[in-house]
Amino acid sequence: MYADGLHCGLYAYLYYTDLQEAVVFKMTNAVCESYNKSWIVINKCRLRAINRHKTTYNFNATFLHPVRTMSLRMEVFQKANGYKPWLFNVTIDLCRFLRKPFNPFAIMVFKVFVEFTNLNHTCPYMGTQIVDGLYLRHKLLPHSMPTGDYLMAMTWSFDRKPQFITSIYFVFKEDL
Repeated sequence: MYADGLHCGLYAYLYYTDLQEAVVFKMTNAVCESYNKSWIVINKCRLRAINRHKTTYNFNATFLHPVRTMSLRMEVFQKANGYKPWLFNVTIDLCRFLRKPFNPFAIMVFKVFVEFTNLNHTCPYMGTQIVDGLYLRHKLLPHSMPTGDYLMAMTWSFDRKPQFITSIYFVFKEDL
């Protein structure tokens, strides 16, 4: 009986290990652009390959003036003969959200970013804002996504005027 339990445990371990390796969830490109260089200067916006299944996102920007009202528009697109709108198009008041999170999609995205950034406090924002070493983990997703290539486009607005964009391209592939 001990041997059967050992085989069962070994099978469960191998199945779990194979399941983790069967999911590819990584960033493939990052593009950032400042619309107003007198308000925000983007110093760094790049991906770094750690291994074939993991890339990290690094972002560094300087806010030259205090930001008291900030909104964020997040759109997710799926690639199918070009990038087509897919499921999410959300605009949130970021200052209000950081005081009391209220949007389920924004909460999910925030959980991915929070441990890698200093943008985790309420307004005002001034000086250097960073995202350092961000990598994607499929365990943070509440549900599985369809296999494919995606784009998450974020438009950051100060005082209701778009100031800069960050576009993160990623792939989600499940080989079960």
